[in-house]
Amino acid sequence: MSEFAVFGNPERFEIAVRWTSDAEPRAGRPAAYGWSMGDLRITVANHVLTASRRGKNSQTHVGWYLAPVLDWLASNWAALLHEEDFAWPERSGVPAVIACHRALDRTIGVKDVEGREQYKATQAWYHRHALRSAAEGGLVPDLFIRRLLDDIELSWSAEAPLFAPDGFTFISQPGVARLSVDEVAGPLWEVLGWAASQPPALDDGDRASWHALADKIDHIPSLGSESLDRAYVEGRILELVRASLERIGRAELIEESVTPHKPYVSEMSPAVAMFGGVSPRLGVGDVDRLCGLLAARAGGGDGVALRDLVSAKGNAPLGVPHEDGYSLADDFLETLGLPGDHAFIDVRRIASDLGIEVLEEALETDTIRGVALAGQGFSPTVLLNTTSPFNLNEFGRRYTLAHELCHVLHDRSRARRVAHVSGPWVAPGIERRANAFAAYLLMPRVLVTQGWRSSFVTSRGAFEAFANRLQVNETALIEHLYNLRLIDDLARERLRAAFRRQ
Repeated sequence: MSEFAVFGNPERFEIAVRWTSDAEPRAGRPAAYGWSMGDLRITVANHVLTASRRGKNSQTHVGWYLAPVLDWLASNWAALLHEEDFAWPERSGVPAVIACHRALDRTIGVKDVEGREQYKATQAWYHRHALRSAAEGGLVPDLFIRRLLDDIELSWSAEAPLFAPDGFTFISQPGVARLSVDEVAGPLWEVLGWAASQPPALDDGDRASWHALADKIDHIPSLGSESLDRAYVEGRILELVRASLERIGRAELIEESVTPHKPYVSEMSPAVAMFGGVSPRLGVGDVDRLCGLLAARAGGGDGVALRDLVSAKGNAPLGVPHEDGYSLADDFLETLGLPGDHAFIDVRRIASDLGIEVLEEALETDTIRGVALAGQGFSPTVLLNTTSPFNLNEFGRRYTLAHELCHVLHDRSRARRVAHVSGPWVAPGIERRANAFAAYLLMPRVLVTQGWRSSFVTSRGAFEAFANRLQVNETALIEHLYNLRLIDDLARERLRAAFRRQ
């Protein structure tokens, strides 16, 4: 048996493959891919995801037909490595392996037309991102691959396929990893190159099947950056953005670095990164305004205070969004020496001290909450969309500014910049962390506990006065008190009902 061809780094992401012989007569094998018997081994952070056990027997690889997996990689190349959005409304922030299976379970039995369409869309997303969708009867792990900002999220369960023989189990425990695009896409591209250049021994009747796979792989470099970007940004928006930037002579803000030897986007251009989180119905006027903002703020960079702060903290990995947001805000306040003797947190003063310009503008859409620009090549800026229902009063705008400040500090790309639009289409985990950061920044525990009295639950006036003291909206304060465990479920519902009647 030949040695594995190994690509990547087992401490990060590694894929190993080899062709093997097939004892089954050719007539008894699948017509389309029966020529491709081989072994597959996948390792993430030294965890061998393909390792399995059945009774006393164990092995580290999957032995089955490789052509379906290789064809899946080639057919879904753009989506697999560039599509971030789920095909269903997802607010949990959990990894794809959990989110997708839950979405399929929710919609598989629905009878209404809308529900059936949602199931079809969810199933299509599954087929683009789940390795098991390409198994064709092979005992492959339940691994999902998807884009997450300028990373690749790998997530997997320990579940065996439903058709697995009795006693079969995968050894690796469930897990999730976020790696650079290069660390994942590079080895995947190399394994496709191996398949296209080193076929197994082929019968004359199978040469056409292998050539079809090789041709599909050879076509990938011709996709170009625009085809790859369309997996990240809705096509209509992408065309509007490209036209807008060309009109103002700043087309470089949407240009990607893609080569035949590296046919994937490692770091999204500023414009693509920004417009990945907007409504597909965004109008031309708002596209022009946001492109103009990009162009106007390009060429700058962080001031000393912000640069030192970001360098000291570094990028924060996304774990449990709510808890992470609270912890990051608590650390940030400690660094600034706040709240001290202040009665509330002056987030506008914080932004000013960090050299972050705050703009307020009424966009045509109300779906964009705010925009954050900072880092490599951009003067730090936050735009507050006064049309958004989140920003109808000063307390709401303070909350959005604190939310965007989290993006400026903790959600930078590997290019050390952030170009981010906050809205309902953005990765839910990122937005939930920013919301939690904003809540704790504006309502640090020490200020809340100093002024909070349980009697406020039954006194609307006293509760309003406490919210005004902290300069936050009552609805935000209610949820924050609950998260701090200063009120219970009943008190939260009483307060929600009281302020729902406004």
